[in-house]
Amino acid sequence: MSVAIAVLAVLFLLMIIGVPIAISLIWASIAGFLASVYYVPLEVVPQRLLTSVDSFPLLAIPFFMLAGEFMMAGSMGQRIAGFAFATVGWIRSGLAQVSTLTSMFFAGISGSGAADTAAVGKMMIPMMDKKGYDKGFAAATVASAGTIAVVIPPSIPMIVYGVTAGVSIGDLFTAGIIPGILIGFSIMLVNYWVTKKHNYSEEKGKFEFVSFRKAFIEGILALILPLIIIFGIRGGIFTPTEAGAVAAAYAFVISKFIYKDMHWKDVPHTFLNAAKMTAMVVFIIAAANLFGWLLTAEQIPQQLAALVTGISQHPYAILFMFNIVFFIAGCFLNASAAITILTPLLLPVAMSVGIDPVFFGVVMVVNLSIGLITPPVGLDLFIVKGIADVSYDKLVRAVTPFILIMVLDLMIITYIPQISMFLTTL
Repeated sequence: MSVAIAVLAVLFLLMIIGVPIAISLIWASIAGFLASVYYVPLEVVPQRLLTSVDSFPLLAIPFFMLAGEFMMAGSMGQRIAGFAFATVGWIRSGLAQVSTLTSMFFAGISGSGAADTAAVGKMMIPMMDKKGYDKGFAAATVASAGTIAVVIPPSIPMIVYGVTAGVSIGDLFTAGIIPGILIGFSIMLVNYWVTKKHNYSEEKGKFEFVSFRKAFIEGILALILPLIIIFGIRGGIFTPTEAGAVAAAYAFVISKFIYKDMHWKDVPHTFLNAAKMTAMVVFIIAAANLFGWLLTAEQIPQQLAALVTGISQHPYAILFMFNIVFFIAGCFLNASAAITILTPLLLPVAMSVGIDPVFFGVVMVVNLSIGLITPPVGLDLFIVKGIADVSYDKLVRAVTPFILIMVLDLMIITYIPQISMFLTTL
């Protein structure tokens, strides 16, 4: 227990003074090795950092990142937004609904909440501001919708969980479809309620089939990419990693040779952006794996399991306790880091009371997705804050209704497992 205390003390101290999470995890792990009663040579640190990311499934991350960059380098993103506008732009709070639906489509390609939020925010927040929407609400809408990217497949946190837990990434992708759609529609309900309450937009219109058909035809090649990914994986045509490669190649060919709106000079920039985002995610995964390995070596999971099952062995009670842990972790940790640390600790406890590991992964990812918009380190909040140029306190107030509805969605997903598991059983 002394090791756990030393590790947590160092970790929180470093996080409080602003040290990046990956560096904090590495130094906390080193502190744990030094405090351990067992001799652990420090050569273990670089060895574990390298071996933890020496994984074929993790190659899916840079490929999906690259697919998203190719999509934004051309007009695929704008075509998706155009289709979303033709679908829901005519109803009250239309632009808010367009931003949410666009994020749902983007989620089926990028797998990254930050990339989704940045891409949609740059398009939609200035447009909503010009139409008279409150800046805080516009930013909160985009940030909240960006969380869907880590639930609807392909999801980078689900890839991380699948690798860490040793479960089928294809099953995880399938199980995330309905929960992601549920969260998207819930955000749309909040959009409608807030715009009506504060009278942000008086836009009213009617659905125009001609415009819808035109937008669908113009964007069909971009819209079918998520279907290619999902049906390709579920049909056994390719693995999730191969699906990422196919998605990147498809986005490049469509943008460069079909739509012809991506130039060769854009290619190095897209590779660089994808490499930067991949490096950030993989560095966090490596550091979190080292941290988790230390906790496992000190038998912290066994101690935690005894503590939790001593309180209750009912699956619903355990899921409730775990949801509290996930929510708190999401407020301070990157989703990939939290998954890598908590999965080896909590999954054995969940499986011991009969909780399906795929379902457990969906609950964990949905819960941690809320962390993208919760203070103090919600990544999506900082992204939209810069785009909208709005104060942080105003943004937190505006995002609160979205956090509440997503917590309600989390409870529904947790206690009605069929919502997640229905498609995996077909």
